[in-house]
Amino acid sequence: MEEQNCIVLQGVFAIAKPPHIPSSAVLQKLQETFAPSDTFTSLLQTQPKRTSKSSDQVFRLGHGGTLDPLASGVLICGIGRGTKHLAQYLACTKTYETVVVFGASTDTYDCTGVITERKGYEHVTRELAEEKFEGFRGTIQQAPPVYSALKINGVKACEYVRQGKELPRELESREMIVEDCTLLEWYEAGEHEFAWPGDEGPPAPAPAAKIRLTVCSGFYVRSFAHDLGIACGTRSHMASLIRTRQADFTINDPPESSDLTPALTYADLDAGEDTWGAKLRPQLEKWVAANPLGQRHVNGRDESVKRKIETERGERPRQRFRGEWVKDTKKERILQQGGKFKGKWDRKKKDEAAGDGIPTPVRDHRFEHE
Repeated sequence: MEEQNCIVLQGVFAIAKPPHIPSSAVLQKLQETFAPSDTFTSLLQTQPKRTSKSSDQVFRLGHGGTLDPLASGVLICGIGRGTKHLAQYLACTKTYETVVVFGASTDTYDCTGVITERKGYEHVTRELAEEKFEGFRGTIQQAPPVYSALKINGVKACEYVRQGKELPRELESREMIVEDCTLLEWYEAGEHEFAWPGDEGPPAPAPAAKIRLTVCSGFYVRSFAHDLGIACGTRSHMASLIRTRQADFTINDPPESSDLTPALTYADLDAGEDTWGAKLRPQLEKWVAANPLGQRHVNGRDESVKRKIETERGERPRQRFRGEWVKDTKKERILQQGGKFKGKWDRKKKDEAAGDGIPTPVRDHRFEHE
């Protein structure tokens, strides 16, 4: 028992994010919950002093893939050494459940935007929607929404739109992989509770569909919702979004498979350490055992560590940079990302000197990858 108490608990876990809050608010909730706890006393005592951080940033915490404020579901988080392992979760497969409402499209492709176009929906049926699903399965080309965090000349696309400026170039379509696209429920008009965007009145008198998607990294469910309406000869938008699974974490408790780990919930956190600690402690103990703290070799990494790193590099999912695959070597990546002086601030200074009026980059968690 004494040996177990000496374990410094840290690692990777997941929490079920509620809708209508940013992912950053989840991290702050975890900081406030974990700081006074007995579970992380050892980590608090052994971690390096965080002198450059504010007093409420007690632990090193991060997440492996932002969820839009509208969305809910699995948000993978890392604490302590676990934050260094979050990159592998950015490129894993994810499963979503979304509701698409037909009849109107918006500028953001979801219900938080402004309606830009309406079109008749009387002809849209369950059979038509399921027929069009076939065009969204397998390897497809998808154009990202302009309200997104993808950058053009170092500036997020959504910043150009917010400031009323035209995009320097169109966002290019990207290759995406859709492993599953299944209709879960079909709602005729009057059978759902989703109103038109910007309207607090009664539910929209249009059909809607609840759909399950299993997709690759970088897939925009909002774009899928928008494109499905066009394929059906009308317009549509995303009304709700739940990430039910990411990698080996799920929102279901008990999990649907023994290979999956259930995410913590806000109800667990609010119930106290006896509740959330009982769920989280075994997960972190398992993570610490699988990821022991390495012993540094006097002449660099030893051969076993080198082999492990090489194996992990070979198994790591490929990632993207501005629509294309990230290059393999460091030299190629530097050239791909703009050369030796590739920072957005350097580019901003050059653009200002040229007088092209590109807006100042502003950090915004609203339109990160879904």
